[in-house]
Amino acid sequence: MTAIYLDASALIAYFNEEDEFYESACEIIDSNELSLTLYTSDITVLELQYVLWRKVGNEVAIEKTHGVMEAEDICVLPTTTDDIFRELEIFKRYPMPSFDALICAVMRREGIELFLSFDRKHFDAVDGITRVESFTELKSK
Repeated sequence: MTAIYLDASALIAYFNEEDEFYESACEIIDSNELSLTLYTSDITVLELQYVLWRKVGNEVAIEKTHGVMEAEDICVLPTTTDDIFRELEIFKRYPMPSFDALICAVMRREGIELFLSFDRKHFDAVDGITRVESFTELKSK
């Protein structure tokens, strides 16, 4: 099984047919071909909820948050105090929003290297994390 972390941008695209990355997100998240193990974290779920609340309202945000938390094929990892200390080290080396650095800390703790994200601003520079945006890109990793 190949472990891949789902960023909020990937989950938002997956839930929104109008999103420019919808097809790419669905192709990867729904794939049976690659035997993927899907991970995200509580901090990412909260980011998803916040963005959905801002974009489409409370009801959809609650529905989709419940959906991710109850999904049998997505493991939602908890963040820990140690992750926050690791986040600070990552933040020192790669200035980025603290939530993104915390995602990197959780991924490192769990040994997850692949990252489905459409956020091109921060993650590409982080050692040990390989961001992918497409099924073709993922297959080549």
